[in-house]
Amino acid sequence: MIKCPALFKVITRLLVLYLLMLTTGFANPKSPALNSDSLNATAPSPPSILHSSPPNRNTNDASFIVHYKAYVHGEPLVLNKKYLNPFGESFEISRFKFYTGKFSPLYENKNQEFTVTKDYHLIDFSDTASTYVELTAAGGLCKGIRFQLGIDSADQDQGAQTGALDPVKGMFWTWNSGYQTFKIEGRSSLSDQPAHMIAYHIGGYREPYNTVWKLEFMTTNEQVFRISNENKIIIEIGIDLDYLFDAGKPLHIKETATCTTPGKLARDIAENFIGTFTGLTISSKP
Repeated sequence: MIKCPALFKVITRLLVLYLLMLTTGFANPKSPALNSDSLNATAPSPPSILHSSPPNRNTNDASFIVHYKAYVHGEPLVLNKKYLNPFGESFEISRFKFYTGKFSPLYENKNQEFTVTKDYHLIDFSDTASTYVELTAAGGLCKGIRFQLGIDSADQDQGAQTGALDPVKGMFWTWNSGYQTFKIEGRSSLSDQPAHMIAYHIGGYREPYNTVWKLEFMTTNEQVFRISNENKIIIEIGIDLDYLFDAGKPLHIKETATCTTPGKLARDIAENFIGTFTGLTISSKP
């Protein structure tokens, strides 16, 4: 028992002060401090809603097929068959490849967000299966498609890669020049190259000689088609190789049998190549 009243009062006051510190959090340095900012803080605003969307709009819940089909003189391309170009020059094609990717269906509802696929695909006409590309997307009514030809700079800067971009595919030049956009090889009696070779290895992703293109095609007469799992459709994209020679920049085999480096000539031939894509045909998978 404490016999000194003064000492008892001091101990009592210290005990009360300590209990007060415990209840306010100041006795624990790890306790969150209260200040005017935290007392007056408001709840964070919800994210802005650009437009209302059905639950599956951003879900790849359907699929479709893109089929690239090459023609010469209105007939399907046959490798190693002799043809005449619009200038009467004889030629045959033994190899035809190009890179495509980043597909986007164009939906009839403009508010519906389209899905962009990030993968690239090597279309090789010596391998029929490669000319069919099966893709997933959100189901809905569509009126066209957007896609890319070639490998864009963001992916070119990563250098040699794997999968469709593996250098063993024969479409990679060097770390500096990158990937070719398309390759056409064959023969012509008018070629001044060894074995009368023709070789158009067209690429380049730096301005002013960029050969990477984003193309957009709409259906004929604004025809609408539906992407769904119930009715898998095939979007055929026609390629008329007659226009490779006779387009904005006439390409005479006798004068230009080869082009295998980036530059102005490659850019000119690439512009012709874009003109070979003639449009869409929609059909159902059998």
